[in-house]
Amino acid sequence: MISSLGKICPYCKERVKKHAFVCRYCGRELEPNNEREHNFYPNWIFAGFAGLAAGAALALVFGYWKERRRWQEEITDYSVSEEFAHE
Repeated sequence: MISSLGKICPYCKERVKKHAFVCRYCGRELEPNNEREHNFYPNWIFAGFAGLAAGAALALVFGYWKERRRWQEEITDYSVSEEFAHE
């Protein structure tokens, strides 16, 4: 059994390094490590870029929404009575 901390010797049940050929406790030869190591680095890069893209999209949407509300308030503040009040 192999974990991120090492593997367990099948004979003495002690934890040894995952690339060990011989158990340091009982001195027996261990089976070769045939399990492939998983590399999660590209997944974290993808998740980071996806998070940045989602954040940028939300910032653009909320920024546009805020500006649109401001434009609508400016349009409703303008009235026809103010235009004729100067006469």
